[in-house]
Amino acid sequence: MDIGSLIAKRYRIKQKIGSGGMGVVWLAHDEHLGRDVALKTMKVAPGITESQRARDTERFRREARAAARLDHTGIATVYDLGEEQGTRYLVMQYVTGVDLDDRIAEEERLTVQEAASVGVQIASVLASVHVRDVVHRDLKGSNVIIRTDGVVKVLDFGVAAFLDPNTARLTTTGERPGSLECMAPEQVKGKQIDHRTDLYALGCLLHKMLAGEPVFEHHSELMLPGLILDKQPTPLRDLCPDVPSELEALVLQLLSKDARDRPVHAGEVWQRLAPWLPGRGDPAAALTPWVEIDPLRPFRHPMGPDARPVRAWANSYPPGGAG
Repeated sequence: MDIGSLIAKRYRIKQKIGSGGMGVVWLAHDEHLGRDVALKTMKVAPGITESQRARDTERFRREARAAARLDHTGIATVYDLGEEQGTRYLVMQYVTGVDLDDRIAEEERLTVQEAASVGVQIASVLASVHVRDVVHRDLKGSNVIIRTDGVVKVLDFGVAAFLDPNTARLTTTGERPGSLECMAPEQVKGKQIDHRTDLYALGCLLHKMLAGEPVFEHHSELMLPGLILDKQPTPLRDLCPDVPSELEALVLQLLSKDARDRPVHAGEVWQRLAPWLPGRGDPAAALTPWVEIDPLRPFRHPMGPDARPVRAWANSYPPGGAG
């Protein structure tokens, strides 16, 4: 796929914005509706037979339609799917903002309120999709986008996120999705995964937000699977004494080696994070423009009007206006 290519006589490729084991994500322009979209092209495993390809194509179609039925403010909407010159593609909402890994790198570590604000939004997304028998499988910092208004979007609920009712095999033959940094022990072992696999990954993200470093890291990625399987995570309060003991306990439970020892569901995680959310702010402050990305804003000013940064605000309000 080349810059400037026109897909389905509609989507003009503008630039490459990401890639992974399952495919490549492009920024494209929908020339029919005049908007930018994210277009994901799916990789095809080498050496598969025509019958395998046909079966995977049908599963891709069925599971992409299931993805399009997911309805949550924290999920990028699926717009379209198709195939162009043998390449399958999925068209989704283009989400702008800063990914969680970059946010942590900028801040070194997030405050307890910020981590809780991001964490409950992720937990809300997971609770919504888990009841529909969907497991993300690859929840990681680069798949979590914090928009300027503080709303968190969990990306990459694409085809590989869906479990077939009869098998754990992936849509793309031979692929095992999941970032090693956030990969649960059962994924490392190649065993059956379920919603608690996503909860382990959420524990990894909470640990990294609060400590500023991954649960396990090594200069050689080949060593990470062994650490995930055998090494116990360092308690957060050993690294950051200001972390509340109850929050440390939640993260350690999420990081349990045995999935049965993790919280029962994402709703429980939401409940246990909620005490550290910020309180409601002064309503007058909801009309004050801001410059920085603020994960606390959705809780301080829920459904706040004209939630826009300074530049957009300046273009809309005359001097001396409200705010």
